[in-house]
Amino acid sequence: MKSIRTIIVPYDYSEYSEGALARADGLAQQLDSDLHLLHVIRPPTYVYAGELGMGFVANEASDSRALNVDAHICRLEVVASQCGVRADQVWTHAVEGTGIADSIDAEAERLRADLIVMGTHGRSGLAHLLMGSVAEEMIRRASCPVLVVPAESGARAQTVHWETNRYPASNSL
Repeated sequence: MKSIRTIIVPYDYSEYSEGALARADGLAQQLDSDLHLLHVIRPPTYVYAGELGMGFVANEASDSRALNVDAHICRLEVVASQCGVRADQVWTHAVEGTGIADSIDAEAERLRADLIVMGTHGRSGLAHLLMGSVAEEMIRRASCPVLVVPAESGARAQTVHWETNRYPASNSL
């Protein structure tokens, strides 16, 4: 069985990614794995002004994009410092990408990830139809296993314990 050496956690500062990070941090400690926090920054939105005959950035100036990446790295480093794994095993990454799943997949390939641990908002119905699910897309396309940590509704999620049968299998059906 392949060992899990590199775990990626797509992190968007939400309670859902906090839950995923908690699970990934515990796994990384148990398996002595590297933990990579990844934030995907959406590029600026361009608006076309027909009467002006040109497009312009609606939400941020182009020269501030590098500062935005640095700001997210600093913010992720604060989160990383609160993880239980050794400091030399936690890495932070902020990348700009048009598609969140595309960016996560590209970083997982680049880092040769063994596992992606991500939270899900648990949307269903119309909300899921309109907004889609990055977790669902990652399950379909990732080249490594994806552990999806569901949104907890109210009570804490219970830990599941299981035992294997310790008796040899019989030859009869």
